Order: sequence, then structure tokens, then C-alpha cells
Amino acid sequence: MTSAWQSLKGHQEQRALFARSLQNGRLSHAYILAGRDGIGKRRFARLIAQSIFCRECPEGELDACGQCRSCLSFSAGTWPDYIEIGLPAGKTEIPIALIAGDTDKRGREGLCFELSMAPQASTRRVAIINDAHRMNADGANALLKTLEEPPAKALILLTCDDPDSLLPTIRSRCQLIRFFPLPEKDVQDLLQSEGLVEDPQEAKAIAGMSEGSLTLAQQLLNPDLRKLRELVASEFSQFEQMRPLEVSKQVADELERISNSTEEQRQNAQWLLRFLAGVLNDRMRRLMSGDFSDALHQKLGVRCGMDLLSGLLERIISAARQIESNSPVRLVLDAMFDELARQMRLGPVSAR
Repeated sequence: MTSAWQSLKGHQEQRALFARSLQNGRLSHAYILAGRDGIGKRRFARLIAQSIFCRECPEGELDACGQCRSCLSFSAGTWPDYIEIGLPAGKTEIPIALIAGDTDKRGREGLCFELSMAPQASTRRVAIINDAHRMNADGANALLKTLEEPPAKALILLTCDDPDSLLPTIRSRCQLIRFFPLPEKDVQDLLQSEGLVEDPQEAKAIAGMSEGSLTLAQQLLNPDLRKLRELVASEFSQFEQMRPLEVSKQVADELERISNSTEEQRQNAQWLLRFLAGVLNDRMRRLMSGDFSDALHQKLGVRCGMDLLSGLLERIISAARQIESNSPVRLVLDAMFDELARQMRLGPVSAR
């Protein structure tokens, strides 16, 4: 029998935890699935729900065949005991109407009301709240009442990026399960299996900068960001001879060209810094592997070369923090590139 879980990359420890709880009859009424965006938390939550509804897998076993009537109905979004809500397109918070109903029907519709109903076709009702950190105070308090007195046959799964952004009272009534970034190979496989990237080398390069997130990897498929990455790779392949003011102007002009707003410019500037850090990390790996063709190895040796690259990385991190705190992007880049060039000319402190 095939398993619907085959579509999931990573998170086997988290699956094993849920499997033990289900097998021992100790499944909690509510869980927080926490971790950065794009690592598979939503898919994991849906697979939990599908496994509970699947009629072909033995009760108490965390698996789903993907072919039975309940699995097919679940995949089609028509299974009667499943509720899923999240942040609507164009909104900045989850409306309370999705949780507790509109004003004129408050408490008589919405997720909490549906959870209070007896299951129609399963042993449980399962609800997923995506982007749970986007609930406003009214919505969070409405959910809290359900968490304080949970229906006997209900399971609530909240997915969020940062559990600390949830009300402490909600966190205290849920079990927290943390999820971690995907391995680069898993991101690479997803990019190819979902038809997002055809070239394996390109998929590998993007996965290497994705920080374990398919969402970030998809952002890197933007042609403008790809051009920015190629610009960085070209300009910094020989950054020992870098002309800071020229390079700074070139990349700042490119950032302004591809950005439609100040906020987007800041986001793209952070990508620029990630790309630059990637170049430095690659140089560090080459030094550590004993690549004697590396100019830094020939000039300074491994130890001093590593000291220098570490100092450059620290300066890039500092620039990222300045941009995050709303400092002017162009001024931050000018100062950073000037400092990078100065450090390259003088070398690490230990080598002077």
C-alpha cells in the first residue's frame, strides 16, 4: 500500500512523536506546529488529519493510503469532519468571523462552532489554523474558550512561524512541536519534483541559499533576484580587487530598479547580503578543504584567511541588522562595501 506521507520531506521525528501518541491513545486536543515558513508545517498538519480520517489504515496507526473514499474526499476538500482556515488573501489578520462567526451569528458558525458538533463520518473532527500568529485579540480569545473546554472528539492544529507571538494562555493549552529547516537536498528534490526548476545544478544552487525553506527557494526563482545573484557572483569572484564605490553604486542602482517600494527594496537588500555571505562561505569552505588555487590561501594561509573572511561576514551581518532597523539602504551599502574593501587591503588583525 502506498502512503500519502511519501510526499513529505523531512520531519520524521515529529511524525514519530505523533504516531506514538496516537498509538498509546494519548493524542492531545491541541498542538502548535512552529517553525519558519516554507518547511512543510501545513503539509504535515494535513497529513495528520488525513491519517485520522483514512479508513484503510488500522485505527491508531498514523498513516494514510491516499486512495480510499475518505482520502479522496479529503484531498478534494469535501470531507465533512475537516475544517481549515488561515489568513485570507490581501488581509493582515485572520478575521474573527472565521473563528467564531459573523457578528449576527457569533457563536453559531465558524471554526469553534463546527468543532463543537459531533463527527459525521469519522471518530474525530480536525481543525487546522494556518498562520495562527495572525489572529487578532478577539479571534485569539474566542479560540481560547474552545481550548479551555475542548470538545471530546476534536483535534486542533495551529501552524505558526513564531509561537512567542501567540497569547501565553493559548500556548499553555497546547503542546508545542517545533519544526526545523529542511536539508538542502530535500529542497533541491522539491524544486525538481514540483517542476519549479529543471536544471539539477540550478536547483542545487538555489537550495543552498534557501535556508531550508521552499518558500525562500521559490522567491529566488524571481528573474530579478536571479540577476542580482549573478551580479554578486560576478563582482565578488575576485573581490580582493574590489572597487567599493563602483560596486556599491552598481548594486544599489540594481536594487532600486527591481524594487517597487521601500519595503521591497529592504527585502531585496537582505537577499543581496545573503548572496554576498554565500560567496564568503564558499571561500571559507574552499580554504578549509585545502584548495591551494584559492588566492586567499596563497596570500594569507588558511588561518589568517579564515580570520579575514569571518570579519567580513560579521560586517555583512551588521549591515543586515542596520537595514532591518530601517537605516537608508544606499548609505548602509556604501559604508559596508567601503569597510569590506578596507579589510581586504589590510588583512586580518592577526596577520598585521
